[in-house]
Amino acid sequence: MRRSILCAFPAFLVIAGLAGTAPTARAQQRPDVIRGVVRAGGVRIPYAVVELSVRNGKQFTDDSGAFRFGGVPPGAYRLYVRQVGFRPFDSTVVKAPGSPVAIEIALEPLVVELAAISVSVPRSCAAPGPPDSAIAPEMAVVFDQLRQNAERYALLADSYPFHYRMSRVFSDYDERGRVVFTSTDTVQYLSSGRMAYRPGQVLAFGVGPEHETAKVIRLPTLADFADSVFQASHCFFYAGIVQRDTGSYIRFDYLPSDSIRFPDIAGEVDLDVHTYQIRYVVIRLTRVSRAMPGLVSTSSTITFGELYPNVFLPVRMEGVLVPEPRFDVRTPIARSTETQQLLDVHFQRPLPGMAPSGP
Repeated sequence: MRRSILCAFPAFLVIAGLAGTAPTARAQQRPDVIRGVVRAGGVRIPYAVVELSVRNGKQFTDDSGAFRFGGVPPGAYRLYVRQVGFRPFDSTVVKAPGSPVAIEIALEPLVVELAAISVSVPRSCAAPGPPDSAIAPEMAVVFDQLRQNAERYALLADSYPFHYRMSRVFSDYDERGRVVFTSTDTVQYLSSGRMAYRPGQVLAFGVGPEHETAKVIRLPTLADFADSVFQASHCFFYAGIVQRDTGSYIRFDYLPSDSIRFPDIAGEVDLDVHTYQIRYVVIRLTRVSRAMPGLVSTSSTITFGELYPNVFLPVRMEGVLVPEPRFDVRTPIARSTETQQLLDVHFQRPLPGMAPSGP
């Protein structure tokens, strides 16, 4: 039975143009409304995260940077606005009886002195948890950008559920790099099907290349990086600026806690050096031989792309599995790969300002 390297990863594809929406004059005049616009440098910011201290009070701005909360009784409310690459806006809004509230929010670009952050690449994780702002303030600020990327994805997946299809290509290579086996298929996943991370429990059973039940690695979604359990189970280290074919990126390495005795995940996360948007996540399985006897290593690289303004989501995943050398077969396999590519996605509820994606 051939093993599948990867589980599904949530990803999206642009399948409909964006259409701007504006509140009606009647809606603007309702006395129970708090509405506003988020800007930076005079330019409206689409899909910023706006949170008001009311029930279900977290939402995205629409494609024109506008937001609206209805049914808000008189009182004082905390208004918190976040956008990757900008300093958070945190203020109190007072809602008077019989009067709507309209607010203009101006975000300031985030400026971090990366040269002040020490580069470190440790081999162990004795003290897991996110960076301490009291000890390493600059590193904590950059790590918060990673967390914001993750929180945005969690809000998207929870508030705008979707199903999506992925193409999969499986290939085996011999020692000379020649393809000795290949197969393709298509699978469909649900965004609501993601499972919460549990330390040392990253192996599961899924669908293999021949539609058989196979042992797979449950890759974390981007939302896991905002999860308190995941953060408390890993160490995060600034590894400097790295170069890829597509540009320069801020690299964070992460390792599972030394106390986790079962297979888990380690790897790196790359943020755009200018925008702090997520671009790559590399995932490696730890304690490989214990997880899957006969393997030397297995790793996956998830690539993110901007599919809507300020919305970066996974679009491709590549996995590589290296088995132990075998001398008892005529054509030993030196490397197996699996590539997943997004085909299409259908939202059950469209993003603000986005046309319905159809059935």
